[in-house]
Amino acid sequence: MKKTVSLILAALMIFTVSLAMAKTVEPESTETNGLAGVTVHATVGDYDAQTKTFTVTLYDDDRFDIDHIEKLNVGDTLLAGGYLYQVKEKTETKDGDILVVTEDGSEIVFFQVGDDDMIAQSTDDDRRYMHAFSILHLPAAATLRYEDDSDPEKEKAVVTEGLDNILKIKAEKETTSIGFDFYATIITLNENMEIEVIHQDYDVAQ
Repeated sequence: MKKTVSLILAALMIFTVSLAMAKTVEPESTETNGLAGVTVHATVGDYDAQTKTFTVTLYDDDRFDIDHIEKLNVGDTLLAGGYLYQVKEKTETKDGDILVVTEDGSEIVFFQVGDDDMIAQSTDDDRRYMHAFSILHLPAAATLRYEDDSDPEKEKAVVTEGLDNILKIKAEKETTSIGFDFYATIITLNENMEIEVIHQDYDVAQ
């Protein structure tokens, strides 16, 4: 009996020590080298007719140091997509990716990009974990076009040109779907920081 109690106490001490040593892993800071001419995930918000600008919120993938993810332990805390998760399990997939199961049942897979970074994706809806890094008020280019590639049954994107036509589509999608949300929307800016292309892919929420 005494031996059983001792073993239980020892296990509790080990568990307590492991929790005390638990760490929090968060994505590295986003730095941009300029936005002119780039393509970036964005939520395209309201259009102001007076200033002739869209309010756009720009997003980037959460990028994690590969060494930090490889050293994640059970009990560690992970910041991804703006939410905190506690690590319950961690395994390596046959493809070499790292799968983390969290206390709330979420499954997050990390895969390598470049030499030193990993990005994270939910196994539930295939969405990548991202964070907002800038809110801008940007004009539409005279050649603005909208590429609707949200229907997986269509081989090619449906292209719409002209600000007025695109605003009508935007209003309809905000009523019937997720609008021009960053999960499925990327924008391309020209060298004058005008929006040239709004491209929308399929998303599970549509």
